[in-house]
Formats: sequence, C-alpha cells, structure tokens
Amino acid sequence: MYLINDIRQIINDYHWKKRLIQSQVYDTDSTSTAQYGIESSMPKGQGETGDKVSSMVVRNDRESRKLDKLIKEVSFIDTHEKYINSDKNFHILQLLKQGESKQRIKVLLNIGNRNLYERIDQVVIVLFNAQSVKKDTKEIKEKKDTKET
Repeated sequence: MYLINDIRQIINDYHWKKRLIQSQVYDTDSTSTAQYGIESSMPKGQGETGDKVSSMVVRNDRESRKLDKLIKEVSFIDTHEKYINSDKNFHILQLLKQGESKQRIKVLLNIGNRNLYERIDQVVIVLFNAQSVKKDTKEIKEKKDTKET
C-alpha cells in the first residue's frame, strides 16, 4: 500500500519509469569487460567472486527486483486511474503520465497554478483511496468464498 507522498512521486516519475520498462534496459547479459595489455596481468581485486555465472545470477536477480518494482508502480497508476471521475483531473493525470511539464499543462487547460496543484492533490487522494477500496472488496470476496465452503 502506497502512502500519499509515494503516489505523488510515482505520478511525477511515471514517464521515465515507463520508458525505462519499454526500453528493456535491464535485459543485458554482459558479465565483465575484457582486459587487455598490462591490465590483464595485474592482480585482481579481493573480496569479489571470480565466478562469472554466479555474478551474473546475482546481478540479474538485483535488476529483476528493480524492474519488478518499476512495473508494480507503473501498473498501480494504470489500474487505479479508472476511479478518477472528473474529466479535467483525468486529463491532467494523462498529461503528467506523458511527461508534460506542469507549466505546459496549465497553458493547455487554461488553469492557474493553485488550481492545478489542487487537482493533482485530488487525483492523488482518489488513487490513495482506490487502493484501499480494491483491498476491501478483495477481503469481502475472500470472506464470502470462505463462508460458502
């Protein structure tokens, strides 16, 4: 469950996170850089494993966890945006998701600075409440299924 400030930050970072996921930047398989010349004969650093397979597994696991976190945050916004009832608020969220600046959004929608930030706050509150609504309905469904059996 995300806090209000977390949701605000996810909305602000949505655009670059989505691009990072789509670019598949975490799908590289290189394990190390080849060494040539005098560097190849120098002593290797202590404390690190020399096993390329295990270092690749550890790195892939770490990158997989980072990618999963990005996907989870982006999908949170995508799945809960349907709870936004105001058209203007919905379009503000869409513009933020596309990476538009707040200054440009104010010009496009012909709204003031205070109005924009109030609407963003409304979107954040709707998304915050939507995650608890989804959790509550899931718990109710689970209780109902348990009673039937």
